[in-house]
Amino acid sequence: SRGPRLDPPTTGTGSGSGTPRSTSPTHTEPSTVLVVQDEHAFSSEAAPYHGSLESIAWGGHGELRFGYDLTAGVSDPSWFHVGRANGFFLAKLGSRLRLGGQASYDRTPDDFTLERAELIARLGRTREAHAGIFLVPLGRTNLDHDAPQYEFGERSLVATEILGVPNAELGAGLRGAGSWSRDVPFTYEVDLVTGFDDGIVMDAAGGTRVPAGRNNYGDQNGLPALSARFAIQPSVDTELGLSAQSGPYNQTKVGGVTVDHTRFVHVVAADWVTHAVGMSWAAEAAGALVDVPPSLEALYAQRQWGASVEATRSLRAPLFRTWRGTSLSTGLRAEKVDFDTRIPGDSRTRLGASLNLRPQPFAIVRFGWYYE
Repeated sequence: SRGPRLDPPTTGTGSGSGTPRSTSPTHTEPSTVLVVQDEHAFSSEAAPYHGSLESIAWGGHGELRFGYDLTAGVSDPSWFHVGRANGFFLAKLGSRLRLGGQASYDRTPDDFTLERAELIARLGRTREAHAGIFLVPLGRTNLDHDAPQYEFGERSLVATEILGVPNAELGAGLRGAGSWSRDVPFTYEVDLVTGFDDGIVMDAAGGTRVPAGRNNYGDQNGLPALSARFAIQPSVDTELGLSAQSGPYNQTKVGGVTVDHTRFVHVVAADWVTHAVGMSWAAEAAGALVDVPPSLEALYAQRQWGASVEATRSLRAPLFRTWRGTSLSTGLRAEKVDFDTRIPGDSRTRLGASLNLRPQPFAIVRFGWYYE
């Protein structure tokens, strides 16, 4: 979760047993909250780390996929994939400054991605400023998508087809936390970033695809995009987040000649997690509005949306009395994305299930099935 925490991060050990943040929202007065927003690099559920958070800490994640995919009666010969592999570090430069970095190969964009090269300055007990390359706060999944805490072998269609997870951009902004009362804390993040580029249309052969314009470390048009997320935690195991990003995506001048006026892309997302009836629930929905040139309106969508709902449940922990640290869980997810609201059938609907064996807290073996 991206909730506030009471204590400074603990120090990791040489074997990597430290945990630098809480795994669930913590309710407290904002004056006693220390905001630590390094969960996409360090997580007590994601991976241990080596070194010390008082100097330099480092670690990594790895994910392999063995799968049999059958589409319209034709099987995919690519049964083995490196799903994700990354390395990260966090260096403390002083009492108020930290430097974080993370690079990864991810199967979804099928490319190397620099997800983090970020300088963080602590402004107070509840605020920090940051600048560099970082994961934009566009949906909860984009901020926290590493194994083994993820319960499914595939990310949701909303995350991959609408939001473009993972999505890292160059920019600067402010993060913080507060509380309306002792029992209702909230967190926020506001950033100015480079935004999406014209790959949304130019690199999208199948129609408008917002993810095709991600990983824009340079700004094509000289105008930043605004990205923000606000999350409230009404109970210790519930969080509701709202996020959005809006900005220009096209080039207006080429060689000093004006070729088009400024066109905007707006993306809005909502995410929700809770625990009810013995299960953990998570939902995410997103919509995109793209200003497409008139000459392309017949082929490229201006409005897209998607939604997913998933439920997971722990079946047994530990598996046997003497197998400490092991667990068995299962999950079910239903999802849909509509790539063009004007055209019936230009959509994808998927139902998936997962059975997850954790031989230790920092490792997972998933057995998954989906029908689309």
